[in-house]
Amino acid sequence: MNSNQIMTRTGMALIPGFLASVWVFGLGILLNVATALLAALVLEMAYHQVRRRPQTKASLSSGLLAAVLLALCLPPMLPFGLVVFGVAFALIFGKFVYGGLGQNLFNPAMVGYGGLILSSPLLMTQWLPESGVTPSTLDLFRIKIGLQSLDGYTGATALDLLRNRQGMTLSEYWQLAEPVFNDQILISLGYLLGGIYLIQARIISFKLPLAMLIGLLVPSLFLYDAGSSSSLGSPWLHGLAGATMIGAFFIITDPVSSPNTTQGLWIYGLLVGG
Repeated sequence: MNSNQIMTRTGMALIPGFLASVWVFGLGILLNVATALLAALVLEMAYHQVRRRPQTKASLSSGLLAAVLLALCLPPMLPFGLVVFGVAFALIFGKFVYGGLGQNLFNPAMVGYGGLILSSPLLMTQWLPESGVTPSTLDLFRIKIGLQSLDGYTGATALDLLRNRQGMTLSEYWQLAEPVFNDQILISLGYLLGGIYLIQARIISFKLPLAMLIGLLVPSLFLYDAGSSSSLGSPWLHGLAGATMIGAFFIITDPVSSPNTTQGLWIYGLLVGG
């Protein structure tokens, strides 16, 4: 299987998680992905034109895949300009400066995410609170081009609610967070399904995602105190809330920036999970 086929199949594996995200967060996710793909296409073409190198399918596919991965990690109402900035930061500082395809030191998508966190930390935390609470299409476009405020639409994620629950027990927290957590479960199961496909197709090794999940879930199991007001949360919560599944199967498994020895895979995965 060549590099282009690997990138294409990885993109296909993202579809269940992508569809779940659109179902939960609405059209904003679709717009993020479309904007990121267009930006990546232009940047890839410009890079090869400037360097006077032939454009290969594998190089283009890797840039598009990095853009999609980044877009799926972004809040649905992030302005278009910041989506483009994130993709540019990802490809320029995560791929092009190292020489292009197969040379990157870090996962380009996460380089772009880091650039956005540093430049716009507040906007990167403004997520919709639960499925069904979405702006109209017109309001969404106005928000994404900067003509309307986000106020009234954004809310806390399941992990935000856990961190700021102000002395509530987990059962009390659950009454507040259940709708949000159920949405997160749907998205996480979508990425889990895609990850299983990648393992079955031998595109990634099971060792790396398994090591990350062990590194995350085993400590949370030992530290779980059955739900007191100071509890750090159950393994169930840590495994299915947030970006655990997309991280385990799609982010840390980047074939260039991840280890290539069995021992290295286990150590790397455990450290990321821990």
